Amino acid sequence: MPPPVPLSPYTRRPYRPEGGRPRRPVHPADSAQGRLAAVLDEVLRGWTDTEVAVHASETVFPLSSATVGRARSGRCAPSTATVKALAAVAGVDSGELLRLRTEAIWQPYAPVDRPGVTQAVIVWSLGQSLEALRRRGHNPIPYRVLARRAALPEATVRDRLAGIWPAGLRRQGRLLLQLDAPLRALGVPDAAADLWHVPVHRALGRSALERAERRKRSMRSRKSQSAVLSN
Repeated sequence: MPPPVPLSPYTRRPYRPEGGRPRRPVHPADSAQGRLAAVLDEVLRGWTDTEVAVHASETVFPLSSATVGRARSGRCAPSTATVKALAAVAGVDSGELLRLRTEAIWQPYAPVDRPGVTQAVIVWSLGQSLEALRRRGHNPIPYRVLARRAALPEATVRDRLAGIWPAGLRRQGRLLLQLDAPLRALGVPDAAADLWHVPVHRALGRSALERAERRKRSMRSRKSQSAVLSN
């Protein structure tokens, strides 16, 4: 089968959908779904949804103009086949678009990631995140099934989804090793694991720095007290 032929760049026009109004993204620009929609709309700029859908259906994959419009506005995360078809129509590589799609699918379930998050908050948020993943489908995944998939005791799985992590595991390396098994058991692909790893690194790294700073202050305080007593 010959490779798909993208739309000619010479057919681009100043694009204003729906009677001349600019397209308004549904999701904020700092969300993965918002970024995906913005990139798709940019690479397809100058072509109407109907033009893109007709060309994709003729050369790559059947698409409707409504599907194209939802992908460009971010009203939903498009399927892998839709992303590949839109990339082919635009004549761009689909790799970055597929990465953004993966993030858009899984970001709503990721733990809290904002400045100032403490160790206690990230540990609690991980439990909330894992429990939301367990309830993602029509029926929650039974704990015993998760335990079998993760090769962990059921009691351990229940603790992790409740946000209970032993103090000895609250170090970056140990916690991430323990976190990966439940994530895979809950269906999270490795390509999306950074949505969990990065917040953990930030929060626990910040906590480690804060502990080191407290130790330094304590040592300085003891030295000052010793100096006063010696005088």
